[in-house]
Amino acid sequence: MPVTLKLCVPKRQVAQVEAEYIRIPSAEGNMGVLPNHAPLRCVLEPGIVRCRKADDSEEVFAVSTGIAMVRNNEVVVMADAAERGDKIDVERAQAAERRARERLQSMDRSVDIDRAEVALKRALVRLHASEKWRGH
Repeated sequence: MPVTLKLCVPKRQVAQVEAEYIRIPSAEGNMGVLPNHAPLRCVLEPGIVRCRKADDSEEVFAVSTGIAMVRNNEVVVMADAAERGDKIDVERAQAAERRARERLQSMDRSVDIDRAEVALKRALVRLHASEKWRGH
């Protein structure tokens, strides 16, 4: 019996995947979900959602903050932003990483450090998801 992932952002559903195993990045650490998992709710941290399918292939998604709920062999992830690993624009993510690092290293007092750190983390998650999708 598979577990169904429903990955949603505010205006649409990004993906629906049938999987044997789903890993979600929660505030308590990465959580693995197998069939018949106990119900739970958790806060989603920026990271990678991984789905291992019955044929051992994997789908990966970069996600931002949000919440995740598990019940009745269904994982519903509601994220502020989410992208498939194979759809990530690597050059754009690399540029975002460079910009965030430059802001963090600048001595400019007008730089919002918290915002720059979030931007850096999001860029790194996107790059990591893209690498996972490509098998690196």
